[in-house]
Amino acid sequence: MTSTQRLYKDLKHDIVTCVLSPGKPLSEGELGKRYMTSRTPVREACRHLANEGFITIIPFRGYFVSPLTVDEFNNLQEVQLIVDPSAAALAAERETSAQVLEMEQWARYKYRSNVKESYYEFLEKNRSLHVGIARASENHHLVEIVSNVHTRLMRYFYLGLSASSFGSELAREHCAIVAAIKKHRAEEARQLTHEHISNTIRRSSGLFSSVRNASLQSANRQNSFEAPIHYHTSAHFDEVSRKVQRRVQAAK
Repeated sequence: MTSTQRLYKDLKHDIVTCVLSPGKPLSEGELGKRYMTSRTPVREACRHLANEGFITIIPFRGYFVSPLTVDEFNNLQEVQLIVDPSAAALAAERETSAQVLEMEQWARYKYRSNVKESYYEFLEKNRSLHVGIARASENHHLVEIVSNVHTRLMRYFYLGLSASSFGSELAREHCAIVAAIKKHRAEEARQLTHEHISNTIRRSSGLFSSVRNASLQSANRQNSFEAPIHYHTSAHFDEVSRKVQRRVQAAK
């Protein structure tokens, strides 16, 4: 693994898990010192992460961790609802046994409540599964779209995992989709994928409404305009997650 690849992996992990909070300014010198590398790998890794939507590069100002907004989250899920079911249907017609074997391995993974590293591992496998299904469709344009959408969704999904206990439910849905693909049942794979995404939207809607309210209350106290979701510290993330979790439990 090269210095650039290692930095990309570490930097992506810290952005997804909010160790580096949304909106945070980043300098090449700071990143080089933090991750013990030179400026060249920093530039290359940041360009890669900018292409994936994790970092925003502003000329003459530098690098910034891209903000999280409710609008972007909703838009990404709308795109997912359009493209993922079609990718699954095509995959059921074109998959190979080797591709199905990989999908089955990714689909079975369950994240563990209160184990944050398992959240990130789940998100990596979740992305691999959906992109793997798109690859099995043999349509490279679908692969590009699905990869872009699921990469960007990782940060949003991470915020919700600690306030939910849907690990088994998600694994069941994933395994059902892969089983339909394996049996070459295109319409069943399409329908199960549509239901899975609809369920994900339902599961996350209340959570992000709560997070949005917390963000707006903070913005109002500072007399600022409506702000995107920001987690300035991991403690802030934990505090909001606990509050949302209590609301979820109370609603059951």
